[in-house]
Amino acid sequence: MRSIRVRGRIFATVPDDDHMRIMVDESDILAAVAEFPGVCTPSWWGKRLACVVVDIQAAPTDLLPELLTQTWLRKAPKALHSLLPGAI
Repeated sequence: MRSIRVRGRIFATVPDDDHMRIMVDESDILAAVAEFPGVCTPSWWGKRLACVVVDIQAAPTDLLPELLTQTWLRKAPKALHSLLPGAI
């Protein structure tokens, strides 16, 4: 499975051409599912809410960049945050 990483830490995976799993925090997962119920699905790893699965084709244009930015900021070392324009 293809994965997207920062400094070796996975923050998103692409299980197939139609979906992306993005490892945002639990509140962001629940918010995405509530706001985009036909596009976003929660995914569990055992008893832990692990990520949101996004239907790439059905997603609004700004949803994937927003979720990917949120999770990148969670996973990237603080020293890298300044590399992301407009994030700080």
